[in-house]
Amino acid sequence: MTNELMDDVAAPRAPLLRSALRGTFCLLLAAVGVPVLLVVGLVVVYAVERGTGEGFPEVAPAVMAERVTSRTQELYDVAGLGGELPAGQSGGDNHAAENALSAEVCYPDGLESMADEPEKGSYRLGHDWRIADVSEAEGAAALGRLRDHLEKTGWDVTAFRESGTDRELRAERRDGSDGGRERVVVTWWSYWRTLDGFTAMPCAYDPSGVGGEDAADSLEPPTLR
Repeated sequence: MTNELMDDVAAPRAPLLRSALRGTFCLLLAAVGVPVLLVVGLVVVYAVERGTGEGFPEVAPAVMAERVTSRTQELYDVAGLGGELPAGQSGGDNHAAENALSAEVCYPDGLESMADEPEKGSYRLGHDWRIADVSEAEGAAALGRLRDHLEKTGWDVTAFRESGTDRELRAERRDGSDGGRERVVVTWWSYWRTLDGFTAMPCAYDPSGVGGEDAADSLEPPTLR
């Protein structure tokens, strides 16, 4: 084969090789660059979220206590088991009646939740209430009335166990003022023969800056009737 012919055969290969190399380089750049950009983006979002609050409303614990106990009184009325339930706990065990407020700190949502650090000055107020000496028939009927009432008043019933050893109702509703959720859990325990309720308000900031469990220290619920 003459030199001229060999040159003609080899010449087209150079552009093809350069094109292949450029394609490989672009693929490598994308493989390295895209993950880096994603990581940088996540870091930026995380930093922004860490630097801003959660948007909880600022509500004094005493005001939130009025809201949660009012909600519990509504549920207590619907349960229809009668009697008075004074503040405190009678007897100090799981058989005893109870009517007490408690609080816990709130945690951020989103990427911030990975740090598992509480939101400073925040709290979620809850109301624990327990009716003693409730028979299975009474407990089942009370849970049925509560479920019907909650569904009719705009709550989302997320669980309703009406058979088996224990009976349970869970529901939640988005609060219109700040987008937080109220939650309700009511359980009839066969072993204890009690109807246990827990009513929880959405997260809020304590204006005093205390928040957390201490937000409920000086609070006492009214007698449920």
